[in-house]
Amino acid sequence: MGIISSLKSVINFQPSDSGLNDLSTLEQTIGYEFKNHNLLIEALTHPSFDTSKSGSRNNQRMEFLGDSILGCVLASWLFKKFPDLPEGELSKRKSLLARGFNLAAIAQEINLQNYLIIGKSERISKGNLRQSVLEDAFEALIGAIFLDSDYLTAEKAILNWQDLFVTAIRDTGSDFNPKGKLQELLQSQLDCPKVSYHLIKQSGPDHQKKFQIEVRVNGETISTGEGPSKKMAEEKAAKSALEIINSSK
Repeated sequence: MGIISSLKSVINFQPSDSGLNDLSTLEQTIGYEFKNHNLLIEALTHPSFDTSKSGSRNNQRMEFLGDSILGCVLASWLFKKFPDLPEGELSKRKSLLARGFNLAAIAQEINLQNYLIIGKSERISKGNLRQSVLEDAFEALIGAIFLDSDYLTAEKAILNWQDLFVTAIRDTGSDFNPKGKLQELLQSQLDCPKVSYHLIKQSGPDHQKKFQIEVRVNGETISTGEGPSKKMAEEKAAKSALEIINSSK
């Protein structure tokens, strides 16, 4: 029995839900056809899925590999794309592009959520839509392409999405690292006021969480921000605080 058939026999839902009957569509979308489909299966297998019966492995090790390859490709792309930028700015942009929500956005662009092999509880809670799950699966997919071919082929696959990289840089632009900018602004003042972030509200199901964060300066509430993660909510709150402080000058 092949590995795909084995997996189908232990997953208690319809093949169309798992995506195992249509991996060729995924391959067409990413522009790469696997020679060893076991690698693709491993990249799609979330740790919540019990692999003891199928003999396969989850995608954690492959995610580790893909993360390193992605970092190298992004560094090379940025170096060539922005020949006049200093090292510090290149590092900032690389960090931005490698952030979870950007990788998850690419994963959704290729409908990776429809192909993930996940445990029953994760499937019920729609864990395949969670940002961290999509991010890890995308990096694992890169690792699988590398293992099935070579570095240059993996690089080519990644650069299929370079338009999304450009969009992410353009849309974020000067808004990148608003928490750091707020901290720098406050530290430049004589009394060096203290900034702190506080979670004031959390709502929504596990796959669609919303966090509301309040930013305070010397204990006084300045602004609030909302987002699908605490980090994003904090950044929005900091951005709003910067706008308020700068407009009051």
